[in-house]
Amino acid sequence: MNAFLYIKQVKGKGRGVFCKQHIRKDHVFETAAVIILPARDYEAVTSSHLADYFFNFDKDAGTLALVLGFGSLYNHAVYSNAAYSLNKETRTMSYYALEDIPPGTEICINYAGEQGREFKEWFEARDIDYKDS
Repeated sequence: MNAFLYIKQVKGKGRGVFCKQHIRKDHVFETAAVIILPARDYEAVTSSHLADYFFNFDKDAGTLALVLGFGSLYNHAVYSNAAYSLNKETRTMSYYALEDIPPGTEICINYAGEQGREFKEWFEARDIDYKDS
């Protein structure tokens, strides 16, 4: 894990990931290992609160991924300051800055994986009031 990233409580969101130092646009600031859960575990995970921390690894195969490091703790924003890239071959997820991110700023990703795309259904399925960050 990176020493310049830290967790802090965010009102209305729970935990969020923040940076202690400036992160330059396009800089990969975290690459984390991914644990793959087989399709047979899909129902058990998605019907529990663990679903909040998993990504789809292979949607067609029904496999899920838990990202280690800070990976599963980044909050959502429609217009996020960071993005992620999944490498299925190495089973890693990399996070990179979409813009310069100053120290003390929360780092957010777009859960839909696409800048500007809303992800209301994720929040509605969890009975969470949806607000863009």
